[in-house]
Amino acid sequence: MQMTLLTLTTDFGTQDSYVAELKGVLLSEGPSSLRLVDLSHELAPFDIHAAALFLRAALPRFPAGSIHLAVVDPGVGSERRALIVERPDMLLVGPDNALFSYLFDGTESVYAIDRSLLGGRAVSPTFHGRDVFAPVAARLAAGAPAASLGERVDRYERMVFPMVDMQGDVLHGRVVHIDRYGNLITNIPEGTLRSFLGADDAAFALLVGDHTVHTLRSHYAQVEPGELVVLVGSSGLIEVAAREASAAQKLAIEVGRPLRVVRRT
Repeated sequence: MQMTLLTLTTDFGTQDSYVAELKGVLLSEGPSSLRLVDLSHELAPFDIHAAALFLRAALPRFPAGSIHLAVVDPGVGSERRALIVERPDMLLVGPDNALFSYLFDGTESVYAIDRSLLGGRAVSPTFHGRDVFAPVAARLAAGAPAASLGERVDRYERMVFPMVDMQGDVLHGRVVHIDRYGNLITNIPEGTLRSFLGADDAAFALLVGDHTVHTLRSHYAQVEPGELVVLVGSSGLIEVAAREASAAQKLAIEVGRPLRVVRRT
């Protein structure tokens, strides 16, 4: 029997029963071939943007045909819709709150879940993860078409990935995430930086807060412990790091802080 892979991403934490309840529904209502994979349950509570970045980096690494259930849902119980997003390579289930924004690439078909198609089950207004999203994901895993669980929609919540602005010899970006090591992940893709700098990687300075970093390297060990470095992170975005230390603490920088890359001539 072919395995059905279903991943779970939430901000529920693990000390309460919420993740266990989610899994109980999936295993009770899903096919026997179902394999559950926990991606994270420690995402920052209510932080949709951080969760969207997490999904952007993680989900494309999974086998085509995987189902991904994601719940970071500060609007639970409100009028916000519940969605199935169907892409050629994956199925997504979660709230219509822009959580999947960075996975929208123009190939998606989006369906608003019709709760009446789930039968007469009770739905807690504070736990749609268990009572709406999990039953829908279980049915998708059992082979139900997305179109059988809701109506296709053309309008759904989106966030635009923060754009980089180039003005003359200055590239304007921002810090969009700080990982557990204190690395400052920016919104500047590698290709944008390479095009901006041209052939001379050394002819630049990155300014963030009151600090300037001139060192562009390929990995952390190319600088001394505690030294700041600019490099291309594993997600293809430029980051500012401090070897074996926290750049965020060292520079007193938070998410959202603007930065500049200056091209020196």
